[in-house]
Amino acid sequence: MMRRLLILEVFLLAAGCGGGVAPPQEEDPGPGTVKNELAFFDYSASHTNSAQDPDNSASSEISLTKGETVMLGTCGLTDSAFTGDTYLRLYGSSVQVAANDDSESCGLDSVGSRIVYTAPVAGIYTLRAGCFDVGACSGTVALSRRKATFAAPSLRNTHDATVNTFNKQYYFNGGEVLRVSTCGTTAFGASASGDTLLRLFQQRNGGYTTEVANNDNAGALCSSAAEIVYAIPSAGYYQIRVGCAANTACGATVAVYIE
Repeated sequence: MMRRLLILEVFLLAAGCGGGVAPPQEEDPGPGTVKNELAFFDYSASHTNSAQDPDNSASSEISLTKGETVMLGTCGLTDSAFTGDTYLRLYGSSVQVAANDDSESCGLDSVGSRIVYTAPVAGIYTLRAGCFDVGACSGTVALSRRKATFAAPSLRNTHDATVNTFNKQYYFNGGEVLRVSTCGTTAFGASASGDTLLRLFQQRNGGYTTEVANNDNAGALCSSAAEIVYAIPSAGYYQIRVGCAANTACGATVAVYIE
């Protein structure tokens, strides 16, 4: 987990400066080069004009590849936090490409911020963090990078995701935080129909027999969708098993993020 600290303190001066047959599934092709999945910074600011003032706002550069999807926020992501009403803006080549004030993905009354963005071109993007209007706030901005999405359609009779599941394997590095979800509110690109259930297994001795996490209903924002957030203790392959609660029928698009 990589951390980058950027502290911006803004002071106002007196001068006024302000079991059956499972669906077909494929093995993940294997580990590749893993870049810095998590970068986040702390900031404290005021009089940022809703993060439009570059002098009073905090900023950090983020490298994105073409087609890469990220979630950036002061809420709803691992290690994110905020006090006051935060505001985030994302720029590419000095042009604003995304912005958010109050993110409903963090709760209906939340004043935290979260941006979801898919980069159309590779490059260096700038995240600007500030506060709504001329108020004061502080926050920890977290970054979540999407590793994959996959469809798990037409599931039934999985007996709480213990048989007839749709399985996918991925390699993760130790220290990474995995978010695997069928909840589109908290993980962009995910979706669920019916009551989904997720289980996560770690590969040991060549098999996936060690269950390390599971989830059925991920909370009020997700209804009957499922989500697992899990800190990877050691590098290796992990298997995601997708099923339905009890012996109901369901389907999902599963989103996998590293944060």
